[in-house]
Amino acid sequence: MKGICEGIAPVGDPADGDRHPGAYKEAFDVVPLWKNVPFRGKPRFRAGARLINTAPHAWRVEYGDGRVPRYAVMQRAIDTMKAAHSG
Repeated sequence: MKGICEGIAPVGDPADGDRHPGAYKEAFDVVPLWKNVPFRGKPRFRAGARLINTAPHAWRVEYGDGRVPRYAVMQRAIDTMKAAHSG
């Protein structure tokens, strides 16, 4: 998922006024996650991982805000993985 996101992430152009080109693309990270998944009524913690983007403007890139178009990078990565594993 991280590789897909990095591959489709938009990269700004310094000529167009972007002072930090590639900042969004370089801000993807995978962090460990423990999630409570009850089994037969008893709590069971399962290990997992979460893909995040730590860029301060990540929300704008994903959802758009009028000034920044909606790129939906993470949603497109999810759709790509679903398509690759459906069958």
